[in-house]
Amino acid sequence: MNTINLETHLQNYKNRRFLAVPLAGMIVWSLLIFTGMTLTLHMQTWAIYIGTGSIVYLGLGLAKLTGEDVQFKKGAERNPFDTIFLAAVAMTFLTFSISITFAMQNPYALPFAIAVQSGLMWLVHGAICKIKVCVAHAIVRTVLCTAAFIISPENSFVLQPIIVVLCYLFTILVLEKRWANLQMQKALKPQAA
Repeated sequence: MNTINLETHLQNYKNRRFLAVPLAGMIVWSLLIFTGMTLTLHMQTWAIYIGTGSIVYLGLGLAKLTGEDVQFKKGAERNPFDTIFLAAVAMTFLTFSISITFAMQNPYALPFAIAVQSGLMWLVHGAICKIKVCVAHAIVRTVLCTAAFIISPENSFVLQPIIVVLCYLFTILVLEKRWANLQMQKALKPQAA
């Protein structure tokens, strides 16, 4: 039986580092810049599907290197805020149906649609943790990706990954500064008591 109250679950969720999955996203989207510049349209499309579909798994692997405890326990052992985040991830995956059908009409729309749709989970995560940079990430990413697609849809396989990588880079820097501050506060707590 889980006796941890909701506020404790929220604090446990908010006190995480949040580096592994964004780092995985930045790595994959960086590789997609390269594939967008070098591969055929057909292969670029496959690179988008395979690359973006592997971000979560790469993030789980990177978590071991970053020292994060990224594991999603089952049932009552799971932090309810992990459940909310996983629902946001599932929502993002379900919206890929829009990307697929949109790309059937216009293949250049694929990176744009997936760049926007896969960024939606940042809004949910930012709202849970009250981390403004996460909300800003989702909004800026959507606005810039939309503008880039409107202005230059034929360069979508390069421009969309560049925008996403830049958004990740800024967000990761801010999140790492936040993490350093949390560690400093944690180190100072015993001295203040």
